[in-house]
Amino acid sequence: MSFSGSISYANSVELTDTINPSHKPSIETSDRPLRIAILAHCLYPIAQPYAGGLEMITQLICDELFAQGHEVLLYAHTDSCIHATLVPLLTREEFDATVYINEHVSVGMSREEMYQYLVYQDAMRDIIERDERGEIDIVHNHSLHHIPMMTGQAFGARFFTTFHTPIFPQLRLALLTLRHGTQTQFTAISKHQQQLFSEFVPSQVVYNGIDVESFDANTDCTDNLTCEHGEVYFWYGRICPEKGTHLAMQYCMEAGKKLIIAGPKSNEAYFDEQVAPLLAKDNENGAQKLFDYVGHVTKDEVNRYLCKATAMLFTSTWDEPYGLTLAESLACGTPVIGFDVGASAEIVTPSTGIIVAKEDKDAFIKGFANIKNISRQACRERALNFCSVAAMVEGYLALYKMVLYKTAVAANHQEKSFDNQKDGHLAMNSFNLNNDKSKPSIASVRGLNNSLDSGSNSTLNNKAVTINLGEQG
Repeated sequence: MSFSGSISYANSVELTDTINPSHKPSIETSDRPLRIAILAHCLYPIAQPYAGGLEMITQLICDELFAQGHEVLLYAHTDSCIHATLVPLLTREEFDATVYINEHVSVGMSREEMYQYLVYQDAMRDIIERDERGEIDIVHNHSLHHIPMMTGQAFGARFFTTFHTPIFPQLRLALLTLRHGTQTQFTAISKHQQQLFSEFVPSQVVYNGIDVESFDANTDCTDNLTCEHGEVYFWYGRICPEKGTHLAMQYCMEAGKKLIIAGPKSNEAYFDEQVAPLLAKDNENGAQKLFDYVGHVTKDEVNRYLCKATAMLFTSTWDEPYGLTLAESLACGTPVIGFDVGASAEIVTPSTGIIVAKEDKDAFIKGFANIKNISRQACRERALNFCSVAAMVEGYLALYKMVLYKTAVAANHQEKSFDNQKDGHLAMNSFNLNNDKSKPSIASVRGLNNSLDSGSNSTLNNKAVTINLGEQG
């Protein structure tokens, strides 16, 4: 398997405690298609152009599972576009039509909080009803909301929640309860995420994946690349304080390196105060200017810029749970110079980039000279082996199948134990008070009383009679 960490479970509670009598999985789960319900975040469609990385990852998981022949139900925004079966979440129009205009005030919520609360309650009700009809094997929650995490207790170990983000308040609400014990399962998209959430619950690491094959790669040696395109670096992402756009610009300005900047102005104030002044100062250099801000670009345009770049610069100053730009850069064969934050050092190895301490300007600038020693072919191979959708889904399927196998084994064991108990009860009640094996066994309390009245089996003691009477009831 391609994911990190050995398979274990959220706690040591026996799986027999989580079995739903209406759901009796077969032990033969390794080859048959699975029936998987996936719950997405409700705010944005699971469709291109993606609102963010979470929407892209959700679609990649659904589409890959569907391509492998599994039955997938995606609970998501009504405008989602996927190959699997879409179950639309409650729309805002439906919400407004069924809830009084000031209803949220009466329950101490904002209108948005109440909307999300009811969206996920409605989705979980439908999932539970389908499960009761035996239509679902696994539920995988990507919603970032506490309601599915709490309601998911009904599924025991067959319910998975993936941690994609920092511990937002909605997640913390559920974790404060689940930390005291749960049989539901958790996955984290990096070891950094796993450690972050370990205060509350243990989790397994299944790294995010991207569609590596959809990216063209330039695996030519760096010397040939710079001869053709010159030495030019690429920075892309949301332009906001935590992404550190201005730091990449400052380092390139000090080192005299050309930099292409791409991405939406997610924080206009930050752009105006930190980025725009550097662009204006650089413009004073005329034809010798270093910076080129190309705005918000498409995936194909990102691909083209990366294939021509000497390296991608990663200057995020917050702990990225994963870092999709890192995986995409490697997929294009482009090495990375970046900060050691979040999961960056888990994705970018010494053979695929240079990772330095956060905001270590001198070390970062030194990376410009050393990056030419990195093999672009090694970058592409790292992406294929570590960052692919196939590797991600393989990790999730391994966990799904392990849980179903253990649940099926536990169910069979429980059924056999019940049969053994029934056999034991019959055996205890089949003795003959006259020690005559040819006579019928006692079948009722009345039969026992008649036998006692007749004086038969004077050796029968009151304790034995009491136990037998209790078990008859």
